[in-house]
Amino acid sequence: MTETELREVLAEYLTLLQGHPSAEAFMAAVLTEDFETGFDGGFTWKGLDGLRDFLSQRAGFFDERHTIKDVLAMDEPADDDVRANTRLEFFLRRWEAPSPTSEEFTGSCYHHWRLRRERDGWRVAAQIVERFDDLNPPAERLFATPDEGLNR
Repeated sequence: MTETELREVLAEYLTLLQGHPSAEAFMAAVLTEDFETGFDGGFTWKGLDGLRDFLSQRAGFFDERHTIKDVLAMDEPADDDVRANTRLEFFLRRWEAPSPTSEEFTGSCYHHWRLRRERDGWRVAAQIVERFDDLNPPAERLFATPDEGLNR
C-alpha cells in the first residue's frame, strides 16, 4: 500500500463517518467485521454492537470536518495488513436545546490505524486515538475521560 492509497481509504472512512451512516452501512462500505475504535489505554468500541453505540454517541454532531494532515508512520507487517499513525485536524459542531447557539469542537488528533486487505479491497480494522493537541475548551470537555468514551 502506498501513502496515497492509505490516504484514500482513510478519506473514505472519514467521509462516511461525517455523513452519519447506520452502523450496518458503515461496516458494509469500509470496515472489517471486527472493527474497533476508541482511546489508547481507554474505552474502546468493538464489532457491530460497539459501532452502533459509538455512532449513537456522535449522533448530535453536524458540520463535521476531519482532515488527515500528516502520515507519521506506515508499516506493512504482512501483505494483507497495514498499520499507520496519522495526525488529523477536526472541526465538529453540536447544538443542544435550549441553547441559542451551537458549540464548536476543534483540535488535532493523533491516531493509529489498522487496515486489512479483504476480497473487496482495503478496509479499516481499527481507529484508535493516541492523543490530542490544541483542543479548544469544548473539545477538552468532550474528550476529558477517555476511560469512559465521549462526555455527552
